[in-house]
Amino acid sequence: MKNLRQNFQALGWGLMSATLVLQPTLVQAQYIQRSFLNPSFEQPVFSNSCYIQVDESQIPGWTTTHSTKQGTASCTTNGFTTLGHIIEIWTKGFNGVNTATSAGNQFAELNAEEASELYQNICLIKDETITFSLLHRGRSSATIADVANFLIGLNTDPTATVFGKFSTTNNGTVTAQPVAQNGATIPTVTNNNAGNGWVRYNGTVPYTGASGNRPVGFAAVSTGGGNNTVGNFLDDVQFAGKPVLEFTASSGGAAESETTPTTNPPKLRIVGLVPTGGISVPISVSGTAVLGTDYDTTSHTSTFNITIPAGNYDGSDATSVFTIPFTVINNNVPQGVRTIIFTIQTSSSFFASSTMTCGNSPTVASNYTIYDDDFLSGKVWDDADNSANNTFTNINTGSETGTNAGGLLNAILVDSNNKVLKTTTVAANGTYTFLDVPLNQSNVKILLSTTAGTIGNTAPAPSLPSNWVNTSPLTTASFNTGTNISSKDFGIEQLPDTNNVTASSQTNPGGTNKSQVPTLSATDPEDGNFSVGKSFKITSLPTNGILYYNNVAVTANQVINNYDPTQLTLDPNDGAITVTFTVAGVDAAGKEDPTPATVTMPFTVSKPKLLLIKRITRINNQYLNDIVDGRSDVPTSAANYVSSLYDTDDDSNKPWPLGYLRGLINAGIVKLGDELEYTIYFLSNGLGNATNVKFCDLVPTNVNFIPTAFNGMTPSDGGLPGADRGIALAIGSTTPTLYLTNVADSDRGRFYTANDSGTPSYCGTNTNGAVVVNITVPSFPNIPAATGSGTPANSYGFVRFRAKVK
Repeated sequence: MKNLRQNFQALGWGLMSATLVLQPTLVQAQYIQRSFLNPSFEQPVFSNSCYIQVDESQIPGWTTTHSTKQGTASCTTNGFTTLGHIIEIWTKGFNGVNTATSAGNQFAELNAEEASELYQNICLIKDETITFSLLHRGRSSATIADVANFLIGLNTDPTATVFGKFSTTNNGTVTAQPVAQNGATIPTVTNNNAGNGWVRYNGTVPYTGASGNRPVGFAAVSTGGGNNTVGNFLDDVQFAGKPVLEFTASSGGAAESETTPTTNPPKLRIVGLVPTGGISVPISVSGTAVLGTDYDTTSHTSTFNITIPAGNYDGSDATSVFTIPFTVINNNVPQGVRTIIFTIQTSSSFFASSTMTCGNSPTVASNYTIYDDDFLSGKVWDDADNSANNTFTNINTGSETGTNAGGLLNAILVDSNNKVLKTTTVAANGTYTFLDVPLNQSNVKILLSTTAGTIGNTAPAPSLPSNWVNTSPLTTASFNTGTNISSKDFGIEQLPDTNNVTASSQTNPGGTNKSQVPTLSATDPEDGNFSVGKSFKITSLPTNGILYYNNVAVTANQVINNYDPTQLTLDPNDGAITVTFTVAGVDAAGKEDPTPATVTMPFTVSKPKLLLIKRITRINNQYLNDIVDGRSDVPTSAANYVSSLYDTDDDSNKPWPLGYLRGLINAGIVKLGDELEYTIYFLSNGLGNATNVKFCDLVPTNVNFIPTAFNGMTPSDGGLPGADRGIALAIGSTTPTLYLTNVADSDRGRFYTANDSGTPSYCGTNTNGAVVVNITVPSFPNIPAATGSGTPANSYGFVRFRAKVK
């Protein structure tokens, strides 16, 4: 853009005969405007040798009083609208009109489609003198001038102040020297002094109104051809008073270790034109800080100057801001908080006024606080015995050593708003030190974290590396910084790691019998390997067994102190199961393993066991209700003799229902034709349920099976109606629960005659008949294992049939 390429062509603030200034880029809205923006209409850039009429919003900086029109254009209009309060822009060479010498590529026509005004809102300060400059050219006539006014205010406002009238033809003839009004000073000019028919006018004008933002611009008066839609070309216009400046902030400060202040030093912001040669801003210093002891200036005195180079500053970026140069003297002497007050002194080269609100009071003094350096120190202890007990006292009992938790720990000093003041790593021996800590800071804290802090940001959360826990709080109580504060100590320690353990597979003892739990053990960085005599916490109980310690049922989260492995036992539920529970080692600091170990105890069971006891329960019509326990230690001729290995099965107390084994083992002498009733009792006496139980009893050789023994008895088992019933079945009962037919039908019973080829193989050789019963069927798939005398009810029963002595 042209406004970024020009150089000063005039000196000082007097009358000018050439271009006035370097032009600023577009100012940000939060700062005042002290000069024209886009003064040469070079923004935006249009195509060569054309014209365009666009809405005022598309010409940066400029506003117009032109009514709303649908504009026209010969330029490329992509991206531009031609409807609105139009401003007309020409580019160099269109209709044979060129810009003035070295005046860029674009200019404006004041009379777009009517006589109107182009203006910008400028911050004017009461009683200041403004310097201006502009290029003007007629369009239609070489003899009759186009005429325009330069004014403060809008042309439609009766209080507008016209301070210059300019009359120029299209060949640069000045038909009347510029008319200066309202105190303005405008020197005479020569024809075509800027080339290509353009004339440069400049001068000064006093502003006597109230300080504030005022429209400043150009209003069309007449045109050479008399057509208000044609005439009054404008270019390279400028209007500028002395620059305005103030401090960007009223206060700042940092620790004295910041010898060249960079955190928030005092800064000047300037808005407006600084002429060739620049200006000097006088600064004085005062305050409680001592020059030469606490700080120094560039002049080594209490007054010095800041030089602002030539330029046009709009306040919008870093080029408009100047840091006050001074140094802070860092020493080791506690001196408390000290303040330097920087004050802008008056000068004829600028106005001390607000750079953000036109006419408001400026910030002319900025206080810079020097915070004295201090240091804080402390140590992080590996508190293996938890002597701190969640306090900051008694951390070091003599056995602890310093630690930095493997190099992952930071100490962070925070202010009362939890913002980081200082951050440092903890050394391998556990020590940490903060240097250059501000003195007399209230309500600061120190915290430990695995994340380093960032000064000025919110502090990270207190934290420790994995498997470390605190024995003291991780954040200190609030305190005020002072001289040589030390012993801000912390206690931390590492957690134990409990070992998983799996017992060898063993037979389930069944009932209320107990099994020994395998020995528990753990490791700890401070305590080493530990087991017997240490502490363990049962963190979860088994769901299929009962855990005991010293024969007392263990409760969830019970801590076993002075652990004795022989006292920890388990009563598993019966059956083939795997019992698990979890346990956490507890170290000398009373801290438990956060990831408990699992104790696994697998159990198997013996094959299901079925006891069969045969009794004679009736002879003829006489029922035999004797209760006889078999024994092997009596004569073989004894009525209760049962051979070894089976004698205990024949014991009615183990674990048959009390009084269940009714009948005789030896019924004495019988004679031909006697009817005998045989009852074969069964009991599921294993550690698992008996399944697929098929019963077969061979009829003794000296008797014949009675097929009609139970005819007419109920209930049946769904056999053929009318079929003979010679078999009775009882399940969980002292009397038959079902009466079965002898034939092959849908019930469970069957009698096979002697030498029947269909006799099941599990019966053996059938020489005199076989009684067969399928005890387990789909509706009764298993005989549950007995858990006590007569329980469960379906764990026992009998099969019964009758036979006649041959």
